[in-house]
Amino acid sequence: MANASFGFTSLLNMPFSAAKFITAAGAALGAFAASVSIAGISNTRVGPSTGGQAICATGLIRLNVTAENTKFNYAGPSNNSALTEFLVESLQSCSTLATRITQGPYTVSSEYGIYSKLCFPKQGAENVQTVQLLTHGGTLDHTYWDFSPGYSYVDAAAEAGYATFSYDRLGTGLSDHPDPIQVVQASIQVQVAHQLVQLLREGQVGNASFKHVVGVGHSLGTALTQGVTTRYPRDFDAVILTGTSTSFSAVPIGVASTAQQIASTDPSGRFTGLASGYIIPAPVPQSVQFAFYREPYFDPKIFAAQFQTRQTNAIGESLTLASVYTPSPGFTGPVDVVDGENDFFYCGGDCTCPTDQAAAVQPAFYPAAANGLPKLSGSQYRPQYQFPL
Repeated sequence: MANASFGFTSLLNMPFSAAKFITAAGAALGAFAASVSIAGISNTRVGPSTGGQAICATGLIRLNVTAENTKFNYAGPSNNSALTEFLVESLQSCSTLATRITQGPYTVSSEYGIYSKLCFPKQGAENVQTVQLLTHGGTLDHTYWDFSPGYSYVDAAAEAGYATFSYDRLGTGLSDHPDPIQVVQASIQVQVAHQLVQLLREGQVGNASFKHVVGVGHSLGTALTQGVTTRYPRDFDAVILTGTSTSFSAVPIGVASTAQQIASTDPSGRFTGLASGYIIPAPVPQSVQFAFYREPYFDPKIFAAQFQTRQTNAIGESLTLASVYTPSPGFTGPVDVVDGENDFFYCGGDCTCPTDQAAAVQPAFYPAAANGLPKLSGSQYRPQYQFPL
């Protein structure tokens, strides 16, 4: 059983706009809102998804998490020049940086707040047996999945009758930001996702016990979803992996294109006070467009909004990410793989060259799974014009 502590918030404390929405939506939605507001999520706010197809409860879930991390002899960059040198040394040919700073296993155990969003179809929660656990990628947060009307995975899932649970990864968005090198690593992110699955199955969030949980990941979130299927092969009934492949040769170019800087030095002031191990793409649009978007297949207004809301990455997570890119021989559920045709990070800009990169994932990681390669565009699928809702 997952170990979590919960707070409780009355509907009377919700913002006026959310309360007004619930009143207008009718008694059925009001009953649902009452149930989610007192179960599992503290500081609860209830309101519609961006396209109005779902009703969602957002707030904080506190988890007691224990993970076997790696101790690094590295305190973080002293300035942006030092960060650039660190990245150059970590990405260069025959790099020994990670080996030189690795000290050994390190147990982390503490309570962390995870900002979460549980959504049900607007018709209500009754008879909804499947929830999709959505794990976002790097430089993003939970809003990736419900960014704007017409660009919302949450809305599309709700229209198909599914509940969704999205969250800010530890060290991202409105979740807690512990030590970005010693604590925020791939192993603890896998433990967080595992605990969230248990809570959803046990009915500890939103007064709804889900019979089926589908893991859906994007990019770095796909890596963490794979990590769950390897360590806990019975957690997910099925997985959908987006923005991934078996090739990582273009990753150094993709990372370099983001011109990472220490997040607390970002001129927006959004990350003031964070430790220097939290980093973010440079404050110029090209730092996001090069690796994640493909001209002319994106909405400029959506791109601008996502650029302005770009999020942090943690150095510790980057140093340990390779540990979760491993085969999951114990996972027997169905798997679907979706890549944008021009994904740069994982395909070097062409996911059909030299062969179907999405199709290669299945035999490498999940021998019995299905796969597919739709005609998409860049890496950030939700903001692209061609993504089929």
